[in-house]
Amino acid sequence: MTEPTIPHTADTEGRRILHSMRISRMLLPIALGIAAVVYLFYRQFDLAQFRTIEWTTQAFLWIGAGFLLLVLRHFFVSFRLYSVTRGYFSWRKCLKLMVLWEFSGALTPTSKGGPFVMLFVLTQEKLPAGRTAAAVFYTLVCDSGFFALTLPFLVFIYGPPMLYPGMQSFQDVGLATGAFFITYFMMVLYWSALVFLLLIRPKYAQRIMHWLSGLRWLQRWAPKINRIGDEFALAAVEIRRQDWRYHVKIIGSTIGAWTSKFIMINFLIIALVPATPLDGSTQAFIYARLVAMFTIMTFSPTPGGAGLAEVALTGFISDFAPPGIGMIVALLWRGMAYYGYLLLGAIIVPGWIARVTQRNKQ
Repeated sequence: MTEPTIPHTADTEGRRILHSMRISRMLLPIALGIAAVVYLFYRQFDLAQFRTIEWTTQAFLWIGAGFLLLVLRHFFVSFRLYSVTRGYFSWRKCLKLMVLWEFSGALTPTSKGGPFVMLFVLTQEKLPAGRTAAAVFYTLVCDSGFFALTLPFLVFIYGPPMLYPGMQSFQDVGLATGAFFITYFMMVLYWSALVFLLLIRPKYAQRIMHWLSGLRWLQRWAPKINRIGDEFALAAVEIRRQDWRYHVKIIGSTIGAWTSKFIMINFLIIALVPATPLDGSTQAFIYARLVAMFTIMTFSPTPGGAGLAEVALTGFISDFAPPGIGMIVALLWRGMAYYGYLLLGAIIVPGWIARVTQRNKQ
């Protein structure tokens, strides 16, 4: 049975998406990152603390291990794309497409993220409609579900200190704590809506989107809103006809990807603060703290969290890495995990855009 093909994105929307991926868009996140570095150096840099860092072979081994975890994370997300598309793309193609996914996410606020750009990207790669919709919406369900389901468990184990250094009770509502509860509540609502509309009652998605498109103040976006409803229905059909192995692969690779991302920071802390206890309980607590931090960063207004992520990490790990050293940890982390993808994207994206543009002209 031949699967339907999602209609090509309207020319104006296609141009807008390609425009959003242009290399010049890198200037804003780079500028924000530089501003964050200047701010951190001004507020936190301590020459005496910096000199306490021991740049030993062991430190570089831990940093290298952190980089290997970044590579492992990329393999996990690429395997997830390979699994959710049921092997439509080769492994090499999945590795490349995930660079495009990460690059588009790095250029858009985390409150928007790159998934909807990927709807366009996968459509341009001629992926059948159901698999395209499933690839985007099911990964959204899994990513938000990781936090929605993991956080209550971690908070139950570690209590208030997990949310921010020095927090003794849930009544200690500071900026970080308040942001945590607000963003977690929004995340649960978002995840619940996705699960309901994608996995439980997908036909409601079309009805809701059709109703929304009929509202006067949303009619400007009516075609796009209706298309999202159609894509929800296509994704639901694709997902429901898969066996349990399909879901295990996607959920397992999601857990592996997020776990690798967090433990990478654990390793960087150990590299620069050798006194950090290596026992499982301490490392698990740091891991839990990082889950809380990423929850708050979910709806960051800056592209890829640029600027805010660097500042946030130094605060969240301040009880394990003094601010001056925490700043170096943040710079290493973002240099590899964020600006590294900007660099890879700058190499890959121009050729991909040129190929897509040339093909659409034919």
